Amino acid sequence: MPEILIVDDEHAICQVFSDLLQQQGYTTKTAANGEDAIVLVEQNRPDLILLDYQMPGMTGLETLQAIKQIDKNIPVVIMTAYGTMETTMTAMRLGAHDFLSKPVELNQIRSLVKRILDEASAKKIQPVSQSPQLNSSTIVANSAAMQEIFKMMGLLTTNDLTVLITGESGVGKELVARGIHFNSERKNEPFVAVNCAAIPENLLESELFGHEKGAFTNAEKQKAGRFEVAAAGTIFLDEIGELPPVLQSKLLRVLQERKFERVGGTRELKLNARIIAATNRDLSQEMAQGKFREDLYYRLEMIKLNIPPLRERKDDIEALVHHFIKIANKDLSREVHAVEPEAMRKMLNYPWPGNIRELEHAIKRAVLLAQTNTLSDNNIELGSSEAQQNANAQSQPFDSLKAATKSVLEVLSAEKNTQFVDKSLFHTVVSLVEKTLVEEALIQTGQNQVAAAKLLGLHRTTLRNKIAENNE
Repeated sequence: MPEILIVDDEHAICQVFSDLLQQQGYTTKTAANGEDAIVLVEQNRPDLILLDYQMPGMTGLETLQAIKQIDKNIPVVIMTAYGTMETTMTAMRLGAHDFLSKPVELNQIRSLVKRILDEASAKKIQPVSQSPQLNSSTIVANSAAMQEIFKMMGLLTTNDLTVLITGESGVGKELVARGIHFNSERKNEPFVAVNCAAIPENLLESELFGHEKGAFTNAEKQKAGRFEVAAAGTIFLDEIGELPPVLQSKLLRVLQERKFERVGGTRELKLNARIIAATNRDLSQEMAQGKFREDLYYRLEMIKLNIPPLRERKDDIEALVHHFIKIANKDLSREVHAVEPEAMRKMLNYPWPGNIRELEHAIKRAVLLAQTNTLSDNNIELGSSEAQQNANAQSQPFDSLKAATKSVLEVLSAEKNTQFVDKSLFHTVVSLVEKTLVEEALIQTGQNQVAAAKLLGLHRTTLRNKIAENNE
């Protein structure tokens, strides 16, 4: 049977995980620190390692590096209660197979272990290659949704795949693009951002590709375009959905051939930069309406990252508030160090239609208005009633889901529902919601699994596994 090594300085956690996995038929060993874990790995290669991040002596990341030097093919899952962008991305870049935030649900461990070992038996697992140390601005986030984004960012720093970042205005799409660039091997090369919506259409081609002297009126000298300036770095095409049809066609050619010409020129220049694009539009809808080229979309969407709006990840709000207070204190020479509970509740209950950008501006204004070193409810000025109504309309489906979940909990927690006694109520409700989502996505897409996976934001393999689980 597969052997699993559990590494954690808390004996109780080792015991609980060990008991759980032994019940599933696995052999387990435990270690209380990184040094002991390395000895066990050298003596006998385990099939999987569950590794705590914060331990006395060697950290989880140091232990991970040592394990990968012994055997790079052993899958390692990092577990931590300190899941920042840096720790998550570093773990993934150093070869971690996955990254879990504590506290970890036992059902989550059970299903994750089964999936990893099933994958390992089907094919040799290829670890993420080691990369240089992190050096970037921090994205502040604690939510599970953003932890998944951090994992993908870490993986994307090890290759040059084209990336499409989607999400509403203000969610931090450019920050994600910068995070990928400045943690990759291109970090010492330029990061060039282009807002396709901010440059007049008649100037956009020249801005992107440059022009030769005399190419058009007022072209008094040769000019390098953004693609040329990016050199071997990264070019970030923000609001790619605003690109006019003619330039969509030219961009497609650049992506296909990795070459371009300056306006008015005949010499081909080689594209060495990585391309990351972003949009707040629904490009699938834009394609259906003939506004965006389908072939360009699939060229851009090699890897897609969807950044959820702030109203769907309220676990991030408190950390963001304190982060922006520190920035505002520095910018405004103030000394605000606390937030009254009522003021925090007000911000947690607000839907933030402008997302993180709106929150940042609200905090800066509040710090400026504060008469003491504590932000009060009166200092927090939120958006217009119209903006709040629009945001409420956007969040209405989620309000309906909350109401439905409340009803389901009331029914399932009733004593008469003895069929759920042996299961975690949380697991039961999550399983029901997951099953419903999969079934409805398949119905809406005419049982097309590829389209259903795209609708749900899942990989096709993940969707197929969930369909199989639901049919068991």
